[in-house]
Amino acid sequence: MARYWIIPIMYDNWLVCHDELVYGFGESLEDPIKTGDITIFYVMKKACKDPDYASHLVGAYEIISDWFREDRPLWPDEKEIDKVLYPYRVRLKLVKDGKAKAEELIGRLSFTRNKNRWQVYFREAQLTLGEQYQKRDAKLIIHYMRVSEDESKGGQD
Repeated sequence: MARYWIIPIMYDNWLVCHDELVYGFGESLEDPIKTGDITIFYVMKKACKDPDYASHLVGAYEIISDWFREDRPLWPDEKEIDKVLYPYRVRLKLVKDGKAKAEELIGRLSFTRNKNRWQVYFREAQLTLGEQYQKRDAKLIIHYMRVSEDESKGGQD
């Protein structure tokens, strides 16, 4: 049975995940996150170059491979220093494209118990990667994901 995860990510790195359909982390997550699980990425507000994506839940992806090790820089922050920071990687398949503003869903999500400090549930990697999110919450997030009009036109006006 698939488990559902929310993973915080920097905007530039999410763009690579989305385009290359691969996710990487500094240590192996093969024990908690397995093939067939679904991950939803949370774009952190910090250093986000596109305000339309800051603090948004973006895309739902199925994990379609086992974890593997890669020694080639892939993400912008790795290329900037020419060093691999996220050697443990998995391949992804896009399940649902789109985005949902996290703050607008807080009242509907059961895992955000403290509604006044909801950000901590999304931006702390040790909290989000260590816990499995409820299927109901994941399905609700996926349901509310929308593709913006500009994106559906391929960015054309």
